[in-house]
Amino acid sequence: MNKLNLKTSAFAMSYISNEEKVRDMVRALDIKMRRQPLSHDPNGIKVTAVCLRPQRCKNLSDYIEKMNRYVAEPAAQGSALVAFPELIALETMSLMPRFSSIHADLLKLRKSDIQQQREAFFTVCETVQGFVGEIFLNTFSQLARSHRMIIAAGGMYHLENGKIYNRQYLFSEEGDVIGMQDKLFLSETERRLGVTAGEKLTPGVSRLGKIALLSGATLGHYEPYWIASRMGCRYAVAASSPLGRTHNKLARFRAQEEKLCVIVPGLCGGKEYGLSLSSAAGIYMPRAAAPEQGGVMAETVTEPFVTERVDLASAAQYFDMYSDDKNMRFFQKLISEE
Repeated sequence: MNKLNLKTSAFAMSYISNEEKVRDMVRALDIKMRRQPLSHDPNGIKVTAVCLRPQRCKNLSDYIEKMNRYVAEPAAQGSALVAFPELIALETMSLMPRFSSIHADLLKLRKSDIQQQREAFFTVCETVQGFVGEIFLNTFSQLARSHRMIIAAGGMYHLENGKIYNRQYLFSEEGDVIGMQDKLFLSETERRLGVTAGEKLTPGVSRLGKIALLSGATLGHYEPYWIASRMGCRYAVAASSPLGRTHNKLARFRAQEEKLCVIVPGLCGGKEYGLSLSSAAGIYMPRAAAPEQGGVMAETVTEPFVTERVDLASAAQYFDMYSDDKNMRFFQKLISEE
């Protein structure tokens, strides 16, 4: 990999990625701000799962306009929460001068040994983190504030104390970061590249309640959702990853077991980056909320997003002897004997 090419390109990006430029570009979109603040609706809350199609961006304005399209229409439909898949901040790398050359070098590294891959990955994260974070965090802060929406914005690889984390971010309707989560269940590729897994669940606290920022990889395990529920979460975002397919069917079971609204942002396309992605976006609830669909409120692999109204209070009243019955006296007896 040509490190000089990477560093000079990243340095050039530092001139266009400052907060003031991002703020001015968002303002230029002339967004119509939501008149009323977010509040609990007795008939439920509308939530949105984005099905992102990764594409190379022409310039910074193009990137901001694209992300705004995924937020603006759900906001117009009255959605209070919109969720994006993992690692979408990395799309800002396509703005780099000579990106095609840098991308070609990265693809060639697939055939190198593990140590070379790890060193190159660390170098890339260290070099681009500044401008990627600047553009990503400022863009979604401004969009959340402008549309007065809560945004689970996916995230980026974050270098901290010599370790690399796959970190997701949650923004309040005022544009503040109210939640950060380091990915708990890493993909095989991430383990090979030396990414460090998160150690605990750290839900974001929003006006809609607590929101767990999980990954699609957790859907095969009930424990993260059990923990999220016990921590008081009402919503869990299981973000799809470009490094593996998400099994959406499992989201129905996680929602049913813990009476959660499970939102799965999806990914499709990606040919411009040498990827073939087909993870659906979906919204899932306990079966009582959508009995005919088995708890599937909405799913898509073709539309840019799905939005549905969810009523957790009504769904929580549903009783299912197979997934909800717990003999607490029996468990207490076992604990006392131990």
